[in-house]
Amino acid sequence: WLAMKGASREAALSTLGLRGTEVFEELPESPLTGVLLPSGWYMVVSNRGEYPAFMENKTLARVSAAAEVVTCFIEEHVMCSHAAQWQGGRELWSLMHTADTRGIEHLEINGTHPPFFAAIRDRLRDKQQEAGGKKAEVDYIFDIPVETAQQFTGYRHDREIPGIREKPFEVLESTEATPKRSWLRKILGV
Repeated sequence: WLAMKGASREAALSTLGLRGTEVFEELPESPLTGVLLPSGWYMVVSNRGEYPAFMENKTLARVSAAAEVVTCFIEEHVMCSHAAQWQGGRELWSLMHTADTRGIEHLEINGTHPPFFAAIRDRLRDKQQEAGGKKAEVDYIFDIPVETAQQFTGYRHDREIPGIREKPFEVLESTEATPKRSWLRKILGV
């Protein structure tokens, strides 16, 4: 998902080349949905599809020139999570956890992380060690990027959103202005 603060719903959709359909659902089950979160962030969720072009660095740089942007990528079946913050056309920080290829304790940190990050990281690393570290049957490190993104927006994919109405997620669709994935990403399938 991608969340923007400092941009209206209309501006966010226009910037991303999307439009609302006036069809709403309780959970973000359609390929693309949008919701205005109680925290003031407008969020677009890409669900169970190919990696959306609006998550590519080129697009994030353009979008973040107009608004603060936080992104979060979650793939639970391989225990991969990624979060980043963009502002002023550049990435401020990013966190990546890739358990399937790099191990359950993997955490890649780039940039200057937000002040609350260290407490999240330390708490979840301690839980990982208490559960057996590398040999644990649970992956707490996966939650570090997810919880860090949640601190900004108030959204977490596997939790209810307090203070939100019933069927808050609007089904979105692409327009001619929707960013396209690069030809190399299409060939590589990413």
